[in-house]
Amino acid sequence: MILGHGNNPFEFNKKITADFSSNVAFNHKSESLKNYLSERISCIHSYPDPETRELSEKIAKHHNTEPNRILVTNGSAEAMYLIAHLTELSNTAIIIPSFSEYEDACTLYKHTINYISSQEFAELRNSPFGSVWLGNPNNPDGNVFSQNDILEKCYSNPLTVFILDEAYTHLCQEKTECFSGNETPENLIIIKSLTKAFAIPGLRLGYILANPVVIQRLYLMRPPWSVNTMSLIAGTYIMNHYSSLLPSANELNEESLFLQKELSAIKGIEIKPSKCNFFLGQLVNSYANEVEIPGLTAKMLRKILVDEYSILIRDASNFKGLTKYHFRIAAQNHNENIKLIEAINNIINKSRI
Repeated sequence: MILGHGNNPFEFNKKITADFSSNVAFNHKSESLKNYLSERISCIHSYPDPETRELSEKIAKHHNTEPNRILVTNGSAEAMYLIAHLTELSNTAIIIPSFSEYEDACTLYKHTINYISSQEFAELRNSPFGSVWLGNPNNPDGNVFSQNDILEKCYSNPLTVFILDEAYTHLCQEKTECFSGNETPENLIIIKSLTKAFAIPGLRLGYILANPVVIQRLYLMRPPWSVNTMSLIAGTYIMNHYSSLLPSANELNEESLFLQKELSAIKGIEIKPSKCNFFLGQLVNSYANEVEIPGLTAKMLRKILVDEYSILIRDASNFKGLTKYHFRIAAQNHNENIKLIEAINNIINKSRI
């Protein structure tokens, strides 16, 4: 169950003026999509196509493949639960830290869950697991595995199903996509999201790329009409204007690197380097393995930022493998980034007095 996620201003009794908690691209180009949808509101009077034929065909053309390798879903979350159902009772590995829905979905379908690090995955040989879940780029730390490494794992472990979450592909400058049509390994299932790059989290729209047998089995597990008519129209518009709607990955990463550099310079904060628009921070002592600022946790830092600066960050303590001192930040525009740097600097300096 989604708890403590980002982009949750409704949890606070104050207007948020700068939201760093959500890793949706700040420089999205979806104003034309919003205008397009506003002119088609009457579509809500019709049932959606339960087979999502038009959008599936558009997605298939985009990936140079066939529609029978596509399953459109109600966001990537529905995809995760369908795949966990497909692989139920599996001996499963989840790379941590990672999105909590991998674990929640697998728990619901009675998987035996093993938690492994990125390094353990990189060294994985002769996999004992029935399924392996990973994000690429990974949420919350922005870690990226090479395409070759992931594909090599698939080919050398044919009895293991690899579930690859590519929700943040377009928020990273490195090429991370692993789907290559009919050449894609049969044991690789890829989850895609249109939420992050195109700024439509409220519509819930994603899709699964996999071999036709897997897609057909997943299709039979889903409830009818799980993707609404407005989302299908939005998805079709996005696929028709894909390149022009994509945000600038260069701008996203320039601002992210700027934030990482400036926050790293504040004594008492460590930043995990990331090539994405989001990254992990930690409240630490620069000279010893203990907290330098007594009592200041990520939760408290978030509260002070909201109360005193109307700024929201992501408390990352609920990611398995992280601590109450971890937080996640997604870069925003330059002026907002400067405000965040100044606010955190002020808070930490006051905490030392």
